[in-house]
Formats: sequence, structure tokens, C-alpha cells
Amino acid sequence: MVARAMNAAGVYSGAVCDHNEEALYAVYLNEFFLREAVGSWWQPPEAQVLQKVLTEAAQDLDAAGIFGTHLKHPSGRVWRQRMHWNGPWLIKDPRLCLTLPWWYRVFPEAKVIWVLRDEEAVVNSLLRRQGKRDEAKSHLTPELARALVRTYNDRAGEHVRNLGCPVMTVRYEDLTSSDVALQRMTWYALYQFCGVRPGRLEGFSPKNETVKEKETVSADAVKDPVSPLPTHGPLVSVIVPNYNHAPYLDERITSILNQTYQNIEVLLMDDLSPDHSRDVLRSWAEKDERITLMFNAENSGSPFAQWQRGARWARGKYLWIAESDDYAAPDLLALHVQALESNERAVMAYSHSHLVDERSEFLRDFRDDYAFIFGNAARWSHDFTANGPQEVANYLVHSNTVPNASGVLFRKEVFDRVGAPETTWRLNGDWLFYARMLQHGDLVFFAQPRNFFRFHTQTQRSRAIASYKAFDEILAMYDIFEREGWVDPEVLRAAKGKVATWWAGNVFSMKWNRDTLRNNIRLYKEFSQYKKNLLPPVLFNGFIKLVGQAAEFIGLKPLLKKWAARLFPKTFFAH
Repeated sequence: MVARAMNAAGVYSGAVCDHNEEALYAVYLNEFFLREAVGSWWQPPEAQVLQKVLTEAAQDLDAAGIFGTHLKHPSGRVWRQRMHWNGPWLIKDPRLCLTLPWWYRVFPEAKVIWVLRDEEAVVNSLLRRQGKRDEAKSHLTPELARALVRTYNDRAGEHVRNLGCPVMTVRYEDLTSSDVALQRMTWYALYQFCGVRPGRLEGFSPKNETVKEKETVSADAVKDPVSPLPTHGPLVSVIVPNYNHAPYLDERITSILNQTYQNIEVLLMDDLSPDHSRDVLRSWAEKDERITLMFNAENSGSPFAQWQRGARWARGKYLWIAESDDYAAPDLLALHVQALESNERAVMAYSHSHLVDERSEFLRDFRDDYAFIFGNAARWSHDFTANGPQEVANYLVHSNTVPNASGVLFRKEVFDRVGAPETTWRLNGDWLFYARMLQHGDLVFFAQPRNFFRFHTQTQRSRAIASYKAFDEILAMYDIFEREGWVDPEVLRAAKGKVATWWAGNVFSMKWNRDTLRNNIRLYKEFSQYKKNLLPPVLFNGFIKLVGQAAEFIGLKPLLKKWAARLFPKTFFAH
């Protein structure tokens, strides 16, 4: 559908294509790479083996030769080929999820369009197509098809991050939405990304993917039977570090004491809050004997100093840092205890988060953040257990994928071995701390949202991001990653380039003075090593900031943010 629409709009899909609008030479070449790595499209080879093939194979093929094959114009002279076709052109093939590094090396100016679709819809499509003569052969079961979809998404996300190529992620459901306005905006943004005049903008509908009942198995049907969640077991120490969050403490503490897992001890801490937090905390301590109070005589200056003090007090086998302005679903603790008890290698278990506002009303799903950062949130749509060092090398290097500590249960023995986060850091100490923890074992993730992460003007993250110091912390963290050898140097360089774009987007949100100016000039010079042409995005974001201030003045900022998020989903959030 996308390839046909783009072809009609002037993005040439190739002289010889199959019924799926996939250029046959590209399909054959990609399949050659997979066979050389002892795999196929439905049995992907090991990533390292395939990477070696992509580095060494087909060295005699160059851009001119491939372009000539695409046009069916064998002349090796680029100028003659350009006389034949001088517009944009595309290659469509799902195998590109696996082979993208080879193609991007040959065509370094290429852009990537990543069309994502509901996982179960893709699984059903794969199963349905097995019975068709004109489709690639496979022998997939529902379980294998589901694993295949996840492998393709994971590999594609890894390649896009590491290569740093321009990418636009679109959802198939948006391209075929019954909401005409959404469909038009999505197609318009896609044409704009390709640099062509908009073609057809509406009237697209999803294919009929009906599958015989015996061929379709739901995701729930293939999961292992779930054992009852425990209500008692090893002691869990719950640390609540508070500063100035009196309005949210009742909801926070209620969600702790109402956990179905009951063997807990609770430490309510206060870092010399100027509000009436201590009155609220004292009232709760009087109601439940499991609660202990710890009030600071002076402010520590760091949220992580509170983590450190709380961990020293804790006696439990597991540790839960329950931030004072968040809240949790009643089964969060039971599920996490069960996960860590059943996997001795696991050092952390965390649940998916929803962001909420001051009134506990939904703001957004954190999968939006994953999609924003990684181009694809499919990995976080299902439960998984990941090898810790690999998680750091492939994901945590690019972003702190653990939204906040409130959603995590730590194995305290490893917490103590690693040590609390850097107490001199304001924002990214937890990011570095998670990376250190994961060098010692596995990470367990649960896809159902059980943690509710509150975002408001008093949030540490919302205050700290408006400072250049947050980016100094990230660069210092990357120095540690490099020194410890946790991440491939090229991947680390790509990650620094991504952080450079974040800095460019936040530089005009900082509180400006002479110190801020001097340090941002320093950061510009630093980030320019990792991101070419950094000045244009800085100026663009300055313009956006001015537009936002004008829109706020006339009362149109909320509406403008929603439209910007629709039109530029990789750049703006609605909230």
C-alpha cells in the first residue's frame, strides 16, 4: 500500500517488482545475505553472523550498479541513469529490518520509512500467507510468527539507532484509519518526509486479514499458565523519599499499604520540606506499625542521597524506592517479588508506566516515549526477560528505558554491592545506577501498566531538564560506559549524536544567564563532534520556542501542541 502510493506520487519503486511492490533484485539480494549467514527471512540468522556477512559480502556492488538494476538500465554511468530517472526512488522489503546496514553503507543519504502494525495483525497475516502460492514459503506456528515479528522489530530498531539514519515511523492503523483527518495528516507527513508533492491522502482501508479460526492463536493463549501471585514471602523494604509532595502523599502511601503482597516494612523520609509533608507522614505512621519515620534536619540537596540513607536502613531481601508523588497498582509488588524469586539471575523487575498529571489523570503511555526514542515501541508491548549487559549495550545506552524508580523492585544484595546512585547528580544518577545494576544479572519487564508516574512542575525531571548540567551528567555517564567497555564505541558515538539533538531541543528552555551561555557554548562544541550541522536544529527549536510563547499568550498552546504532535510525531509530544 505504502509503496504503491509513493510510486504514484513520484517515488519510483522499481522496474521489476512482485505483487507486493517489492523490487525483485532487492528481495533476491537480501535473501542471499540471509542464506550466507545460514538463515532465511522466517528463520533469521544470529545477529553477529549476519553482521559479518553484511560487512564482507557483495563488495563488488556499488550504488550506480544497484540504481541501474532498479531502473533496468544497466549503464554504469550515473548521468545516463539520471536522464532515465532523476527523482526519488524506494526499496520495499521487510528483510531490510535485518539487512539495513549494508544498504545504508551503499546509500548513506537514504531515508528510512518504518511502517509498524499491531503485532497480532502481522502474526495473522504471516499465517494466512503461508497458504498462498505467490508468497514466500515458511513453516510458522503462531508462537514462531510472534517471535519472528519481535525479532524483526528489535533488529530494525537497533540498526536505526546505531546507523543514525533519518527515519519516519508510521503506524499502519493511522494510514488506514477511519478517522479521515488522522489518515490525511499521516499520509501528508509521509509525503513531506519523502520530499514529494502529496499524492492520495485518504480512502485507504486495511486489507482483509481474516484467518481461519484453527490458524489463529491469541497472545494470551500461548503464555505459560500464571501461578497465583504471592501475598507473603521475603521481606520487602519500601523507601518513600519525599520532598515537598504533601498533596500526593495520601495516594502514594495508600497504594503501598494496599499492595496484595503484605510482608513489607515502610520508611517514610522527608528532606526538610517547606510544606506540611511531615504532618501527613506522621499521621500515617500512627495508623500502621509497619511504618518508620526518618526526617532530615537539613536538606540533602540530592534525591539520591535519600536512596542511600534508606538502603542503609532497609532489612529486606528486596528494595522498592517508591517516589513520593507516584502511585502503583495493587499487584505490582507481588508480581515483582514472584519474578525475582523465580529467577535468581534477575536483579531488577519493573512494570510499564503511564504518565499522569497533578489530578492523577492520564497524560500519556510511556510507550509513546519508547516510540519517540527508538522509532518503535513493539518491544515493550509484551513481557520479557533480558540479559543485563546486553540491555545496557543495546537499549540503555540510547536512553533511560526505566521511566522512574517507582516501577522497579531491586535485589538488595546487588543494590548494596553496586552502591546508591551518584549523590552529586540531579537527574541521571538513576540511569547510570541501572546500567551498573544490570552488569550483575537479568532484567524482567511486565508490559501491563502498574506504575503511575506523576509529571508536574515540582517533578525533579521537569526542573532538572531545564539545566545544562543534565547533559553534563549524560556525557560523564558515557565516559564511564566507554571506560568500562560496556558499549561498542560506534554505538556510543551514535548515542551521543542522539543526545546532541535532545540538547538542541532543550537549550532554549533553560534559565539563561552568563553561566548558562558559557556552558551551552561549551556543550555545542562538544556535541558538534557527534552530530553534524547542529546549528540549524538549535535555531529551529529557538523559533519553535518563540511560536510556543506566542501561542501561550493568545491561549492556543494546547491545541498547537496536539497538532504538532500529529504532524511531527518524532519531534513533539502532545503532553
